[in-house]
Amino acid sequence: MKKSLELKETRSTYVSQLEDVHALATSEKRELTKVEGKNIDAIISKIDALDIDIERSEKMETELRNAAKVSGASISNKNSGAKDWSLFKAIRDIQSNGRLSGLEAEMHQEAEKEARKTLQGIGLPTFMTEKRAIDQTNSQIAPKNVLAYVQALQDGGLYLKVGATNLGTVAADTVIPVTGGSTVGWNTEVATAADGGQNFSKVTLTPKRLTGYADISNVILAQNGQSAEAAVLADLGRNMAKQIDAAMFGSTSVANAPAAIAATTGTLTFAESTTAGGAGACLDMLTAIQTLAADHGLEGNLAFVNDWTLYKALKGGAQVSSITPMMVGDILAGYPAHFSFAPANVAGTSGDGLFGDFSKVFFAQFGPSNILVDPYSAALTNEVRLVMNNHFDWGVSQGKAFVKYTSLV
Repeated sequence: MKKSLELKETRSTYVSQLEDVHALATSEKRELTKVEGKNIDAIISKIDALDIDIERSEKMETELRNAAKVSGASISNKNSGAKDWSLFKAIRDIQSNGRLSGLEAEMHQEAEKEARKTLQGIGLPTFMTEKRAIDQTNSQIAPKNVLAYVQALQDGGLYLKVGATNLGTVAADTVIPVTGGSTVGWNTEVATAADGGQNFSKVTLTPKRLTGYADISNVILAQNGQSAEAAVLADLGRNMAKQIDAAMFGSTSVANAPAAIAATTGTLTFAESTTAGGAGACLDMLTAIQTLAADHGLEGNLAFVNDWTLYKALKGGAQVSSITPMMVGDILAGYPAHFSFAPANVAGTSGDGLFGDFSKVFFAQFGPSNILVDPYSAALTNEVRLVMNNHFDWGVSQGKAFVKYTSLV
């Protein structure tokens, strides 16, 4: 049985055939011929039949996913990528016809279903973030390496590599209840138990807009080179990811963005070493671990995120002099080590960092991604402007799940 996306791709082919017949008759300013009418009726019948098959397939895939979640299994839809989706074709469609056609139109409609509203420009459904596995040797289709915009966004971001709790795409403000810690204790046989309950708290996620634009030469669009398209998509995505990382891992919060992890109320601190270089930086890493352990233990998705300024000191430092290195590969004192330009630094003097349980960070995207095509703003330089609009939010359920510090180098 074919998957729903395969059926949709077939449907888009038939829709394109309808558009071709309609465009021809319109350009010649005439009604359809009898032959054309019969062909259209046949195509419409095929589309109607596919609509039924698509609905059935989607329901089956949903039930299988739900069943897998209940049983704890994991399903990976390797065929979920839209292999022939093209950003350049979508842009040319809007420039020449004012609307999308074919597969690009199908994907846009899927994005509108997710958003539950009409989207302008080019809508990208969430499932385009998944990668299609293509056998480069035996595949019967021409293998491509063109990334969907959101896929490139995810591949370029540290925020999805540290173990944060990703809620995926949500449609409305989202509240995550956080349990309050209860207090229990020993008592005599008949004494009254003390009320140890604490009130619940919550993390509320609301949309914060991340936006930007890129100007693309119309010459490049006309060439339709796969390498050029892949480069544009990757650049758009990675720049978005860079802004998310800067806001999430920064030492202070960025204006209009969700609050930085380090700025969360209750985040733990300690007195950093006054010794510069590897010895002091390594001691700070161990003290960060000890600080978290002394507060509530070492559990969850524990990891470091340090400014790149600390890399040399930590890579060359030792836990035990001449015996045990502090950092082996990507493991720092036994925990995953990530480095970013987001935390603050003073060149040649110090760098900031975080250690903590990243499962306590809840991340969500609100609705599908959206790219607006503006053919006018950059027209004088023979370019078309792409305006990206995405909505994200994140929050930390407990500030003391993290330790922040500044280490001397």
